[in-house]
Amino acid sequence: MPMYRKLTTAAAVAALAFGLAACGGGSDEPTASAPPPAMPPDPMPPAPTPVAVTVTDAMYLDAENMPMAGSMTIAAGETHTSGGVTFLCAEGGEDCVVTVADDGSVTATGGMVTASLTAAAMMQVAEAKEMRAEEDEAARIVRVKRVIGEDRAIEGVGSLQRAATAGLDATEIRISRAQGGTARVRVAAPATAPDATIGGYVAAEDAAMVNGEWAGARLTRPVAGATQQLVVYTDIEEPTRVQFYNFDRRATTASRYVDTAPPAGTDPYPAGVMPTALTISAAGFFTGAVLDPTQFPQRGPAAGGDVRMRFAANVDTNSDANNAPDTVRFTGNYNGAPGTYTCLPGNAATDGGACTVSVSPAGLYTSVQGDGTADSWTFTPELNATAFQADGEFVRFGWWMQTPRSPDGTYSFNTWFHGTDYAQAGTPVGPATYTGRAAGRYAIQELGTAGVVDGSSGEFTAAATLTATFSPNANMISGTINGFQGDGDTDMSGWEVTLNRINVGATLALTPVNGQSFATGEPDPTATNFDGATATMGDQTAHGTWRGAFLGNEVRVTDPAGGGTGNVANVNNAFPRAVGGTFQADNDAVSIAGAFGARR
Repeated sequence: MPMYRKLTTAAAVAALAFGLAACGGGSDEPTASAPPPAMPPDPMPPAPTPVAVTVTDAMYLDAENMPMAGSMTIAAGETHTSGGVTFLCAEGGEDCVVTVADDGSVTATGGMVTASLTAAAMMQVAEAKEMRAEEDEAARIVRVKRVIGEDRAIEGVGSLQRAATAGLDATEIRISRAQGGTARVRVAAPATAPDATIGGYVAAEDAAMVNGEWAGARLTRPVAGATQQLVVYTDIEEPTRVQFYNFDRRATTASRYVDTAPPAGTDPYPAGVMPTALTISAAGFFTGAVLDPTQFPQRGPAAGGDVRMRFAANVDTNSDANNAPDTVRFTGNYNGAPGTYTCLPGNAATDGGACTVSVSPAGLYTSVQGDGTADSWTFTPELNATAFQADGEFVRFGWWMQTPRSPDGTYSFNTWFHGTDYAQAGTPVGPATYTGRAAGRYAIQELGTAGVVDGSSGEFTAAATLTATFSPNANMISGTINGFQGDGDTDMSGWEVTLNRINVGATLALTPVNGQSFATGEPDPTATNFDGATATMGDQTAHGTWRGAFLGNEVRVTDPAGGGTGNVANVNNAFPRAVGGTFQADNDAVSIAGAFGARR
């Protein structure tokens, strides 16, 4: 061991000498040395995470008792009062920083913070809770009254096809669609029997609920003490191009040429022979066609009333000796066909040799006369002109409701459907499936020992599927309404209405009664021949009735033989093209009613 230490000491001395020599030996000159490596900076401590502070009953605090927005530092064990809230920073910990946001939410960092209300704030909260409870109870009472009222209306649902007391019939709901446009819905009495009591319907601010690919519209009008709303759904398609004389499927519409047979040896007519003019001031032609928008007045807002345009005469058709009126004449389009408009004023002396046309905010065109003498409007199409033919086989359905302004008022509810009546052209054999959409309203009552304690009501849309079986001896139809969607928070998952089988009979050539060809005969679900409607709505099962009609034929209009005017409609299929109907079901707690339309 002593020798090991000695050797070690000697080695150390030698190493030291070697190191001094490496530094420059015995030189007296100073030498530079490398700086020590830089140390990394100390990492920044993470920012404290704010913790939410609960202020009990903060929703009831008024502006005076709400804590002021901003930040405050509270020493550990100390308190700070802002508005009607006292904040406490817990003892034995860090100081607390409390932050009140503009929306009233409170967070804190540092020590633990608790919040309590001052005595004055607690008194204000108690008063606010009492007032809120009174308001909630008043709202609940109103809601219950409305649910009960609507439930009764749905249970006693009427039909717009049956001259309902609504003052509106399904035939007065006019639907049209222009080329490139969407469905347009308005309410108007037939031109042959004007009825001022059904006017006033305008588009509602709230659009109709989306209902698959079917176009929807919602119209409203105010009446004494109530508001009426009409909801319409339709599958109307855009118009198509046809020869002019076929555009309206009317036998009196002018042919492409004169209404006579062509002379022998000519094919088809001599040059320069003009078509027969179409009278358009007759009932239906002004209102059922698209007038040239560059020549005729365009409707304005409802508040502005009718818009009128005066057309001055520009052709003297007769000598002044017989005091004949001049003629208004100009070129334009009628239902997309080019041609010439002509108007003969009813009375030159009174009308000043001019014709006047008026258009209402609803888009209804009329010929206005100064003395009651009718102007005579005609349109002459160009040779071989084509026009847009409107879809004449569309289905439409919907519902109508009158809502009283007072919750104690009386509700009224009606459903409806409409389409071309089906005229059986043969004996259809086999099954046929019809798919489409449905819409309507529902009411749900929450029952307690004292009666109805709460509830909800609203509207719905859904899918409709019906299956018909046709044979020479018997015909039957059944269906399902499902895929419900509502306008509120009601859970409609699993809702379904079963349209139980109705035996239509051996013949389909029934004369519809206000559009109704078949209906439930036995609505009692316990009867062996039950053919009514069954509605499943959550844990509730309701029963009722349903009715409907086969609709639509495939109509093809052919060119009349010999070049004469007139339309020939050929029914080329035996099966109905569509089906429409209504349904209703209820029990003590729920009620539902609606209408549907479906195509084959």
